Amino acid sequence: MKYIVIIALAALTISSCSLLQSPIKDKRNNNAVQVEIKDDNKTKAKFDLPAAPAVPGNRPSQSELCGAQWLVAAVGSTKIELEEDVPYICFEMPSSRFYANDGCNYFNGNFVLKSDGNITLSSVLSTLKYCPDKEYSALIGNCFKDGSTYSVDYKKIGQDSYLYLRDSNNHVVMTLRRHNMEFLNGNWQVTSIDDSEINDEEANIFIDIPELKIHGNTGCNYFNGTIYIDPSRSNAIDFSEMAVTKMACPKTKQETAMLVALERTSSAIAGKNDKTVLLLDNKGKVTMTLKRIAPQND
Repeated sequence: MKYIVIIALAALTISSCSLLQSPIKDKRNNNAVQVEIKDDNKTKAKFDLPAAPAVPGNRPSQSELCGAQWLVAAVGSTKIELEEDVPYICFEMPSSRFYANDGCNYFNGNFVLKSDGNITLSSVLSTLKYCPDKEYSALIGNCFKDGSTYSVDYKKIGQDSYLYLRDSNNHVVMTLRRHNMEFLNGNWQVTSIDDSEINDEEANIFIDIPELKIHGNTGCNYFNGTIYIDPSRSNAIDFSEMAVTKMACPKTKQETAMLVALERTSSAIAGKNDKTVLLLDNKGKVTMTLKRIAPQND
């Protein structure tokens, strides 16, 4: 379907918020979620949406507001339960620019977050694609109109953050959600697989959330793979597309257990002081425990 792309959008490239494609869709198109474990929770984008704060006014800090994408979890009382083409908005600093998608069209413009907790959108441009099959798009697109002003409430629950945009009548017009899985970033020592303790310094994992990549050593071979974070599940993390070198060694059993445990992993939770991590399967059973490897001083 042909549509007009505003020149200002076509010329724009933002690493964390691409305007010309849906990053959620792209990550699934490259088979990042092809895993052997079948789980109904991974094929249905359904989640409990927490209520907005009863008393508004919890203004987010700049770091809490900006950076990673906010996925649209609900517009008004309509929940957006999707795995692909998820509408989103992203706020960037220091440019004070926002970039958004309503499931059909792309938007960009300026924003100002004031000290009173109000946020105002201005100089908004958008593409003009017609998508009659996207019933929610018009509702979301209306929230991105030039001159729109909302009061903003921030709420963190576990590894998820929520942003509530309220109109002048204190009605929540949009609920935004994003994961906070950055605690997984870094180098980790494998300390157990399922219920078996692992005492092997060579068994380690490096997790790169911004790049959605994983690599490491099974104690026998090197491996690398892809990470997918399901927007519909809290604490979600899936490892797939695992490629492994083929060097023979006496730790084959450990290697097999480690790779299977990674493929079974469905979520992750942080331990105390972000120094440990538990990887869990779709039933909440621990598949692997990790201990952070302290960076070496030069």
